[in-house]
Amino acid sequence: MRRRMLALATAAMLSVMVGAGGCAVPSPPDGAPQLRGVIVSAEPGSDGGTVRVVWDESVGEMMDLDSCDVRVGPETEVFDAAGVLADFSVLTERVVVDVWISGPIAESYPPQATADAIEIVGTFDANRPLPIPGGLVEP
Repeated sequence: MRRRMLALATAAMLSVMVGAGGCAVPSPPDGAPQLRGVIVSAEPGSDGGTVRVVWDESVGEMMDLDSCDVRVGPETEVFDAAGVLADFSVLTERVVVDVWISGPIAESYPPQATADAIEIVGTFDANRPLPIPGGLVEP
């Protein structure tokens, strides 16, 4: 009887541990992104690539940055418009994205950083010219 109770208790603990670890569905980070903007260029690389993201007033309020060259590395989580994990190939020109960054941001212009996560939130109007980072516009 004692052996049977021990076996049942062990099985119950294992099922709880497996269930808790196996149920997590990837999702974008909690909290506001550092950047919402339009992808104006995308350069694939051997381990991801780089996208230039530029804020435009039509995509909502400006966050912490108005533009950024964003590195998409192997650890970056990319979510398509349905919230499903995707890869670099969905990050194309005119896609509107939210970008979360937790590491250092190089302060040249435009800034450069590696994304923790990127979520597609829409598409930029094809009839409008792509936005240009404010610091790159000639006075």
